[in-house]
Amino acid sequence: MGQRLLPQNLIDLYAHSLAIEREAFKRFVELERFMRDVGMDHIAEEFEKIGKEEQEQYEALAIGTAERALPALESWEYAWHYLGPDADRVNAPKNARDAIKLALMTERRAQNFYIDVAEHANDDAVCAFAAEMAADEQRHVARLEQLLAREPEPAKSSDEDAEILRR
Repeated sequence: MGQRLLPQNLIDLYAHSLAIEREAFKRFVELERFMRDVGMDHIAEEFEKIGKEEQEQYEALAIGTAERALPALESWEYAWHYLGPDADRVNAPKNARDAIKLALMTERRAQNFYIDVAEHANDDAVCAFAAEMAADEQRHVARLEQLLAREPEPAKSSDEDAEILRR
C-alpha cells in the first residue's frame, strides 16, 4: 500500500497552505456573490468576512515566503486532501443552507489536511505550523456551524411531498 504524501518540511507545507488559502478565498468570494444575488445579505456578509480572513492568511504566507523557492504542486498532490481532481468542482448551491454546507466542506477539508500533517509530520516546526492552521480553520468551522444552525431548512416542494408518499 502506498504512503500518503504529506508535507514533511515547512517549505512544502507553505506551498500547500498557499494553495489551500487561495482556493478557500476564491470559494468564499463565489459563495458571497451567490448569497448577495439571492438577497441573503446576512450570510453574504459572513462569507465576506471569512473570505477576507482567508485572503489575509494567503497574503501573509505569500509575503513570508516571497524570498523562498517554493515547490510547484502537481494536481495529484493538491486535490483537496486526496479527494481526487474533481473535489473542487461543485454545483451552484440551491439555497442558503447548501451554500453554508459548501463553505463548511471547504473549511473542514482544509482543517483535516492540517490536522493530518500535524499528527504525522516528523518535524516539530511543521507540526506546530499545521496545528496553528488547523486551529484557524476550526474558528471558521465554528462560525459556519452557528450560521447553519440559525438557517431554517428550506420548505419542501409539493413534488418532494408526492415522492415521499409514493415510497
